[in-house]
Amino acid sequence: MSEHPKTRDIRLNRMSPFTEALGLELVNLDREGCSMRLEIGPQHFNAGGRVHGGVTFSLLDSAMGAAVYAHLAPDEMTATIECKVNYTLAITGGVLACRARVVHVGTKTMVVDAEVHQDGVLAAKALGTFARI
Repeated sequence: MSEHPKTRDIRLNRMSPFTEALGLELVNLDREGCSMRLEIGPQHFNAGGRVHGGVTFSLLDSAMGAAVYAHLAPDEMTATIECKVNYTLAITGGVLACRARVVHVGTKTMVVDAEVHQDGVLAAKALGTFARI
């Protein structure tokens, strides 16, 4: 199967204006999965002085979506149709590392799991379902 055109944009860190504004950086993308990182800045914190859960969710969702593109035909697109996240650590800063991998490739959907670590400690775990459009 030929490479999806979107994977070239992802590899060039041109995922979307939203991910660029958030500061997500691609580390690796292949058929085994996707790795991304995010250096936490002051714009990522909530009023309680911790990283906003939406930042962590966006990192997970973006890495999972990118992992799906490595399995799509060039004429297909994807969209998140469900995602569950367990937050296991109140993130205080530093660099977040995310790894996503596709665990099921179906004809209509794909299932992806992902983890975010802060300094080697699990901060969040996600399981998502993505539509093949």
